[in-house]
Amino acid sequence: MSVFLIRHAQSEFNAAYRAGLPDPMIFDAPLSALGRTQAVEVRREVEGLKVEHLVVSPLTRTLETAELIFQRALPTRVNPLVREQLSHSGDVGTPPGELSRHWGHLDFDHLDDPWWHVGEKNHLGFAVEPLAVLEKRAEEFIKFARQTAMKTTAVVTHGNFIRVLTGIQPDNCQIIEFDPWR
Repeated sequence: MSVFLIRHAQSEFNAAYRAGLPDPMIFDAPLSALGRTQAVEVRREVEGLKVEHLVVSPLTRTLETAELIFQRALPTRVNPLVREQLSHSGDVGTPPGELSRHWGHLDFDHLDDPWWHVGEKNHLGFAVEPLAVLEKRAEEFIKFARQTAMKTTAVVTHGNFIRVLTGIQPDNCQIIEFDPWR
């Protein structure tokens, strides 16, 4: 069993955000021009991995990254467990109905509305997800990976999610092999 975690390419939020400055308020940001280039460039590396299945977060930047890398060539499962920790506007998702209209070839019917973290809203109008909640989701993903016996699967996901699973804070489009049995 091989599971390859792939962090999404650069989003418009990533391009605009600077630590210590106000949140740029770019909700569910699409990829930037650089991000689209990054995703296309990593395609050749991913081809060598012989991936058979794809799991992707329902955030736009991961959906776009997955499409650019894999070109709709693999069976794909949208899984909200692998979404980013909600800490900024860019981590607030899009309702399933809107996702379905834009990504009609994918199934979003199993998603709650909203499928991202919900809680007491901050001064910017969204709920920040505690680290303990992210860690619980990571544990749930490991159980999911074990139960489904993922074979040669790519998971297009997010930096904080990968960091919690592996201890590595990945760069955009970085690929990290992950063993859910460890």
